[in-house]
Amino acid sequence: MRSPDYTRLAAQLPAVYQDDAASFAQVDAFLGLADELNHAIVERLEDLLTVIGPDAILRWPTDLPLDAGADALLASYLATYDAVAAWASFTFPPRWTRDEAGLARRREFLARSARLWRRRGTPRGFLSWFALYFGVADPSLPYLLEHYKAPGAGVTDESYTATLFIPSTTQFTDWGRRGEAAEFVRQYAPAHVSMRTCFVDPVAFAGLPVFDNPPTLPANPTSAQVSAYATAVAARQADLNELLCSVVSVVNHANGIHIYECIDEGRTIDRLDVGLLPTTGTA
Repeated sequence: MRSPDYTRLAAQLPAVYQDDAASFAQVDAFLGLADELNHAIVERLEDLLTVIGPDAILRWPTDLPLDAGADALLASYLATYDAVAAWASFTFPPRWTRDEAGLARRREFLARSARLWRRRGTPRGFLSWFALYFGVADPSLPYLLEHYKAPGAGVTDESYTATLFIPSTTQFTDWGRRGEAAEFVRQYAPAHVSMRTCFVDPVAFAGLPVFDNPPTLPANPTSAQVSAYATAVAARQADLNELLCSVVSVVNHANGIHIYECIDEGRTIDRLDVGLLPTTGTA
């Protein structure tokens, strides 16, 4: 679309050039060639946000023939989104398929990337990025518990610690997928926070009252309301404490013991070098 703000080059010449109408018409026609080039540049700049933004899929790529076909069109859109993500030094996860579904997820990421980046380092931003990365939504969203909110448990003695509770839905039954979630936590959790990952039964997760809305204090509360609020906060902290203390044997993926094949043919060998064989119970 031609910009209404564009002024022809001939119209910007001094008024003396317009004294002779025939001569001015020749100059105007000659400069019109440059006007056409300038119009093309202005139109491209006006469409820049659409061409290289999240809405790139709403228009046909200018450098793609109209008979290119669906595969070429998809490849062009994917290349555009990859290039835009590279400006932010981001590479789309390998698990994001290079099909229409993956294209839609890339578009959603680019549309929300500025907001996600502004919220980096905050619990809300971390959970939003996790949900988008793995494609999870209600009621399967994870719950991030910052340990300072449940003082009193041994696990909360250290500063800047947290636990991410992830419902163990069919999406996270595969061990590789769980490893990817643990790696996500390691990579995107704030650098000053030690965060552990815990997969929980979705049914039990949904039924835990501790994950309900936290207690709130009404405006202009009475003394009775303040006392009730303090009691509810203490009860919630106790419930969170009990939950944290019930999470045991947490080992991150990097420090886990991986057994790929049995090479001992059933022989009991203490490979952990702890002096106790779990099969025999003897030293």
